[in-house]
Amino acid sequence: MKCSNNTDYLPQEIYMKKTVAEIAQMINGEVDGDGSIEITGINDLQDADTGDLVFAENERWLEKAEESPASAVITNRSAVRGKKTFIRVDNPKLSFGMLMHFCAPKINYKPGVHPTAVIGQNVVIEEGVSVQPYAVIEDNARIGKGTVIGASCYVGHGVQVGEKCMFHPNSAIYAFCQIGNRVILHSGVVVGADGFGYVEQGGKRVKIPQIGIVVIEDDVEIGANTTIDRATLGKTIIGSGTKIDNLVQIAHNDRIGSNNIFCAQSGVSGSCVIGNNVIIAGQAGLADHVTVEDNVIIGAQAGVPSNKIIRGNQMVFGAPARSAKDTKRQMGAQARLPYFIDKVKELEKEIESLKASLK
Repeated sequence: MKCSNNTDYLPQEIYMKKTVAEIAQMINGEVDGDGSIEITGINDLQDADTGDLVFAENERWLEKAEESPASAVITNRSAVRGKKTFIRVDNPKLSFGMLMHFCAPKINYKPGVHPTAVIGQNVVIEEGVSVQPYAVIEDNARIGKGTVIGASCYVGHGVQVGEKCMFHPNSAIYAFCQIGNRVILHSGVVVGADGFGYVEQGGKRVKIPQIGIVVIEDDVEIGANTTIDRATLGKTIIGSGTKIDNLVQIAHNDRIGSNNIFCAQSGVSGSCVIGNNVIIAGQAGLADHVTVEDNVIIGAQAGVPSNKIIRGNQMVFGAPARSAKDTKRQMGAQARLPYFIDKVKELEKEIESLKASLK
């Protein structure tokens, strides 16, 4: 991202021609080199120019940073310095992200309800809320302070929304669901659609009413076109601080813990229990009634069968999902199968030849 000097819509403070030393102070970094160098923007390595600050979190990217026109580099405290001035920090990516908060474009949503929005009866809209064009808020809903309801959003009957949330255009929250504080919903998110519950009767599928709700706790972010189904009974829960990518499916009655990451196109079937600090990589799938304990990484395209318990503090991948050690060994053996097949054929020929010589 190139931070422009167009101060009409960007904060002033990062564009006061800050020196390297001033920026280091902002992010608790240590200057190694010329602290008086003037920084006019932050950028990625591909687009970096003179006056830019970039970051490099490992030796590979540090080499590219040294070759770029950038004026200074945020890097780790142990990196070997070349010709560039460094700002040394504990976590370069995190520190760079902190700086991006200063220069990211800020869109100020005017508090109030747009004339085209539709507001039901007994709706509570607290101070500083912005309701954008063509949004719909049904009866008995409550919207907390400073929340933004984007254009064409739908907030269903009795929905409770916390403070300082951001609902991007065309997101939908079905009736009676509960949203915590500082929750971000990107476009196309659907919270509280019916769980996928049917019973066969006489050769037909009979729908089971889904009368539970979804509870999304504080500081959750949900990516575009992700769906979180309401519980059959009780609650589907997304724990605080969890981050969910685009195109993810969370089914009915799932209980998701705190600070988890769900990557794009992953899916969790009904009645799963997932602990804290879990990472579910892209296109991984969990069947119903799976339990995942804390600090687990489920690798990309892994498949976890029904009722499986994945113990904490490990990485699993493959289908069916197994420990990384076992799966790597299995994959290594599979790669050598052509060699073993040829070897067996050779041995069979030798055996036949030996049999013939003994006759």
